[in-house]
Amino acid sequence: MIQLEIRSFTYEDFDRWCLPWDYHCLYLLENGRQVYIGETKDVIQRSKEHNRPSDFCQKFDFQRVYVITSEDFEETPAKHYEDLLIRLMRADGKFEVVNNKDGEWTHYKRKNGFEISFDRLWLQLEKIGLVNEKHFYSILNTGMYKYCPDTMNVTQQQHEALTSIMHTIDSRETYPHKDKEFLARPILLSGDAGTGKTVVATTLFYYLKTHPAYQDLKIGLVYANPSTRNVIQQVFCHTPGLRKKDVIAPIDVTKQRYDIIICDEAQRLRQAKNIGRYMKHFKAGNQRLHLDNHHDELDWLLTNTDRLILFYDPKQIVCPSDISQDKFEERLKARNRGIRPIELKEQMRICAGDQYVPYIYQVLFQKADAPKHFENYDFKLFSNFSEMWTALEEKEETVQLCRLCSGYGWEWTSKGNPEKPDIQLDGCEIWWNRQTGGWLQNPKAKKEMGSIYSLAGLDLNYTGVVIGPDLVYDPKDDKIKCNKAYYFDRKVKQGVGEEELTTFLLDTYAVLMTRGILGTYVYVCDPHLRRYLQNFIPSASPKLHEQASKTSTVFQSKPGC
Repeated sequence: MIQLEIRSFTYEDFDRWCLPWDYHCLYLLENGRQVYIGETKDVIQRSKEHNRPSDFCQKFDFQRVYVITSEDFEETPAKHYEDLLIRLMRADGKFEVVNNKDGEWTHYKRKNGFEISFDRLWLQLEKIGLVNEKHFYSILNTGMYKYCPDTMNVTQQQHEALTSIMHTIDSRETYPHKDKEFLARPILLSGDAGTGKTVVATTLFYYLKTHPAYQDLKIGLVYANPSTRNVIQQVFCHTPGLRKKDVIAPIDVTKQRYDIIICDEAQRLRQAKNIGRYMKHFKAGNQRLHLDNHHDELDWLLTNTDRLILFYDPKQIVCPSDISQDKFEERLKARNRGIRPIELKEQMRICAGDQYVPYIYQVLFQKADAPKHFENYDFKLFSNFSEMWTALEEKEETVQLCRLCSGYGWEWTSKGNPEKPDIQLDGCEIWWNRQTGGWLQNPKAKKEMGSIYSLAGLDLNYTGVVIGPDLVYDPKDDKIKCNKAYYFDRKVKQGVGEEELTTFLLDTYAVLMTRGILGTYVYVCDPHLRRYLQNFIPSASPKLHEQASKTSTVFQSKPGC
């Protein structure tokens, strides 16, 4: 049981304190505006040290100290709780957390169960006015908590990746045939969805921006996807030592030269194919760098930086404007005499574990030969959409950050008529997401259908994936196919053959099915595809198999199911 004591932070009082325990402690120093968080075995001695003129805390004139402990507190959990409180209270925003990081990367692996047990302490802090949010789960769902780099813990594997990157950045490569420095080989860090690439990218950027050895370098963090860029920009707005303008789009790299560019989600870098109105910006970027219009955003990064670190997942290539994996790697190797590869393999997002992401791709691309069961993960196939939506809303009440999403199997009719729903399923009316950047934070998003553009690179607690009429299963050919008549994303569809479009659709739905941390719910419009998937996804209803077995016609009806 967690115990909390409040004391006046006055030197004369320290020796009169009578604390009813002898455990390791957390303590918070507070002055009404700022807070300092620490852990110690001897809180009285530590308080005396903080009162010395030379101590960092002296300049804040702290008035109160909050001492927190439990019989379960040993040094390791106390240190973890210290770090957790720093991150949560900084994301909560009621107080300015003045703790300084010393530049070292800690090696904790995040344990969800351990953090959930923290809830009782958080409620006590809310009652005495130290935090705004009543439930710390709301903080866990914020980008500020997930990606704030000055308080981020990394795993041992992530730490090793960061160390390898730093060794490469600090090394100097020379061209083998000439006495001049040759452009350094790009670092290509790959990993499946949920392996922590964004955590490594933001942590690396923070380290470089705040370390004295690199303070004179021009460094940029690139995101092609505006949704993710918006999230990281908001995090950097509230991170000491970082600025919103540090997070840039690929086009910004054409405006000035950079010493180091870190590009997260590099699979979203675009080529000049199906990019619509962006073509004029594309031409302007090439013109600035004296390149012709056969060049693309990857060329911009290669041309205008000395050191390039790319975070890449080829499985998340979802449209023709994305540069294919073959072209991507071929050009890196040809231009820079090879790449320095690094791989992340440990699943950090999805509670189902390391095998879940590969399994989803195996199922959708018809390469799975047997079903797999995932412990501690809520993975279900629904036969009724309204039942799935109800289940998702119930999860939203308890853990929050639960959203619907789908491919473009319905027209965006509400763009011209906001009162008219875009999608009707089982008597439910739904609108497409009305915004891209910041969509997850909008309360109205709970009643909207998210797209790949609003969710790529982000995560949810629960994802309700609706596989629309754009994807069907042909029992005659035993093959999953696209249904072009019911696919309405012109940026993807234009000039693309059926087989290639099917691959883009399968990748899109695979990305959507790998957003959920705690669970993924699936509803399928095409009955034949639903029957195929029931072999690999547990049924939410025991009647699902019976209903699917009675299906005899391929889905060819009007849009909507």
